[in-house]
Amino acid sequence: MSVLRIVRPVGLGTWGILGALLVSLLVTGGGIAPSHLGSGLAVASSGGCAGTSIPAAYTGAVTVDGGPLNASAAGGVHLGYNFSTDGQTVDRSTGAILSLTCVSLGGTTTSSANGSFSLDLTLPSTHCTPSACITNTGWYGPLEVAPTSPLPSGYDALSMVNGSSLHVALVAELGGLALTPAGTTDILSTEAPGAFAARVTNAVGGPSPLTPTLAWNLTGTGWSFAGSGAGANVTVEALPGAGAGALSVTASARVGTNRFVVGPVLVELAAVSTAFTGGGANRTDLDAGGAVAFTADGTGAPGYTYTALVAPGLGLAPVDWPCAATPSGGDTVALACNGTVAYPSAGSADPSVQLTNTYSVGDGTLPSVTVAPLPAISLAPEAPAGYAGTPVPVRVSVIPGSGTAPYTRACLAPGLGVPLCSSAPGPNWTFTPVYPTPGNYTAVAWAIDRAGTNTSVEVTVKVVAPLSLAPVELPVGILADSPASLSGRVAGGDLPLRYWWNVSGTSTPVARGTLVVDGPFTVTWVPPDPGTFVLSLDVVDALGTVMNASVTARVGPAGASGLAGVVVPGAVPVVAGAPVALVWQAEDLQGAAVPGFSAAGEVQVVATDPSGSGVVWVNASGVGALATGADGMFVLPSSAWDLGRLALLVSAARAGTYTVQLEGTDLLDETNAAALTVVADLTDLHLFHPAVALAGARANRTFWRIADAFGNPALGASVDVLFQDGGTSNVSIVPVEPAGNGTTGVWVNFSARSAAAGTLEVTETDLAHTVLLGPIAIPAAASAGPLLSPPVATLATVAPVGVLGVGLTAWAQRRKRAAAARDDGPDEADLRRLVEGRDRVIALVREARAVDLAGLETAWGDGPAPPELPDWLASLVADGTLGARTGPDGVARFCLVASADGPPLVLLDPDALARVTAARRALMDEPDAGADTDTVD
Repeated sequence: MSVLRIVRPVGLGTWGILGALLVSLLVTGGGIAPSHLGSGLAVASSGGCAGTSIPAAYTGAVTVDGGPLNASAAGGVHLGYNFSTDGQTVDRSTGAILSLTCVSLGGTTTSSANGSFSLDLTLPSTHCTPSACITNTGWYGPLEVAPTSPLPSGYDALSMVNGSSLHVALVAELGGLALTPAGTTDILSTEAPGAFAARVTNAVGGPSPLTPTLAWNLTGTGWSFAGSGAGANVTVEALPGAGAGALSVTASARVGTNRFVVGPVLVELAAVSTAFTGGGANRTDLDAGGAVAFTADGTGAPGYTYTALVAPGLGLAPVDWPCAATPSGGDTVALACNGTVAYPSAGSADPSVQLTNTYSVGDGTLPSVTVAPLPAISLAPEAPAGYAGTPVPVRVSVIPGSGTAPYTRACLAPGLGVPLCSSAPGPNWTFTPVYPTPGNYTAVAWAIDRAGTNTSVEVTVKVVAPLSLAPVELPVGILADSPASLSGRVAGGDLPLRYWWNVSGTSTPVARGTLVVDGPFTVTWVPPDPGTFVLSLDVVDALGTVMNASVTARVGPAGASGLAGVVVPGAVPVVAGAPVALVWQAEDLQGAAVPGFSAAGEVQVVATDPSGSGVVWVNASGVGALATGADGMFVLPSSAWDLGRLALLVSAARAGTYTVQLEGTDLLDETNAAALTVVADLTDLHLFHPAVALAGARANRTFWRIADAFGNPALGASVDVLFQDGGTSNVSIVPVEPAGNGTTGVWVNFSARSAAAGTLEVTETDLAHTVLLGPIAIPAAASAGPLLSPPVATLATVAPVGVLGVGLTAWAQRRKRAAAARDDGPDEADLRRLVEGRDRVIALVREARAVDLAGLETAWGDGPAPPELPDWLASLVADGTLGARTGPDGVARFCLVASADGPPLVLLDPDALARVTAARRALMDEPDAGADTDTVD
């Protein structure tokens, strides 16, 4: 491959002459010259030649530059060359130029044994045609000359033209070797890497196309390669204490039969360690917050950047300063490092320094520094105060351990007039300014230590008027156990003021306190006993000045201050009409009774809910019943009091809640309302206003209104309905139920179970069994047959059978019926289950005495209670076997009904049960579920 390169001429012979045009053709690998060189062919291009005009004859030489070949290799070298000429076509008749072209021409020559050669640039002769002539004129460059024969192995060709002289050089491809960095010596810092790169060139200094073998050699104590020590780049290092060293490199390559060797190139090496040579400080004693300027000096290897790493001490973070390096002769540079450290807190510091270029470190110490606390002063007192017109002492003191003694000056600017100063060395100074008028003055105290540091404190000086105390004042008519107001008046003084009131005969002050403003002030004194006493008042201000005043007080007997309820109603309600005792006692402030107290007033009894409005009676002990005034209150005469005590009896006819309170200015308006709860008297009930639902001599259902003696509704009560006939008896416990408009009522029902005569009696459900109704005679039936067909069922309450209402009572009697009237009954298995279930319920009730439905379900035994349990329980209540009563919690509980006939028998009369259900629905206006039942009118 041929590469044509045109460059500026750099010289003749050995390439040292500048200023000529250099045309070089480098043929690599013994390359082949371009095919048109020396061919003699005319290659035309349109237009004239643009090149520079050149000579027509040349002389030249071929030389060998570098490598193993000698000068004889320059002889017998075949050369080819090229140049250009203008070709003109001229019209023969007119002489006009028809065309102008640039024609490329060439030729060959061979060098002689000594390498010289010559050449002439010959132009073609003129050629004419009948119409025109073609002629060539002029020689134009560039002139290109290059070997056309193969080049020696490892050589390139380089041609140059200078005027009419030609030079063709055979250049060794490996002919030069250099190191980077350049130079014959190099100084490195110990432990720092020294990088060297080898660069090979051809014989004229151009890039070498070869990759030669490089042989490195490193000598010297303490020197070593950092890495393989092979290739174009190597790194060397020197340990601390290393001596002189040397690094050399040789390059070699073989191309064909030719072997090329260059070198060795040698560089002398020197190693220098970084060293600390000394340091200094502009001062070693300073106050906290001050700064010290340090210097650190040393030596090191040239060519590096140096830094001083300083550990200031006293817990401060390290700092680093740049260092200046200047040549100091020989192989070293002198290092000068400086910087400033501020010490914010007191203590002793021993700073140290390291001079380093990153690789080599020189350790050293800097001068020790003593840092004193900042000067500080204190004032005594901390808040100066005094009286107007009197010196106010202010003591200024240096806080021990602060600042640098001795102090040179201390002053106090009192805030009025010129500063007061002292040049005494301290550490304490006392100043006594005088202020003519009261007020707050801003004073400034300061002191200057030996180092010239000035510290100051600002303080407010309070100046007050002198303390004075006026005579004390007492009220007229002081009574024992009654509060008396004691008055005093102070003026001036340093606030706050403390005071004490003392009374003769006791060691404990009757009052003490603090005043934050001057002027009048009062305290309350309650003398425990009548008599004559000396009261004294002592006052002391914040400056310690004490003033005293005293007075004689005469105390009369004690009086009442309030009424205390000593007997009041409790939380337990009382029945209507029952008297409730309330007692008030007149007392003094100490809680002692005042027997001489009596006063007229009123007794107010207020119902706190609408149900309580009604008749109220109030009786006073020793007076009797109290009359009612125009405002509805009871008039209380003063004669009702006995030895300072009032005893009342209060009764209310209507159930409800009430409050009882004494009213009246003479009664001290000190009584609180006493709460009273009144309930109906359920032990004194009365039946009235009967409403008959089913009329009959032997079967009857009547709803009676029921109330206590004062007409209060009797909710929560119940009555016993006793029915006897045919030698048997039945007791039903019937609860009282609401009857609307705040009234109550109870059902009284009966139905004869035999043809015999009987009696009906209604009593209160209590131990006394007070008779409310009856006994009422029930006539015998005309005959037994009609009575038993059909049976009659009655209900004592309107509670639904399905939910086992309280007091549900019904009687059902087994009887024979005509075959035509009898419906198909249940099968035998269902009847047996019904009989066994009822029998189980009777057994559980007998064992528990009284139990609710939930208790029966729990006590049933294995597994859950059967779903028919409520129906079995209802049938037992309906036939009179069980009675039911609602407890205070509103839950119905069941018990066995005592009977003269002995334990109940489990009997079932389906017809009777159906009639009971029909009668209940008729009374409750329940829709019939579709069953055929009898209608009760």
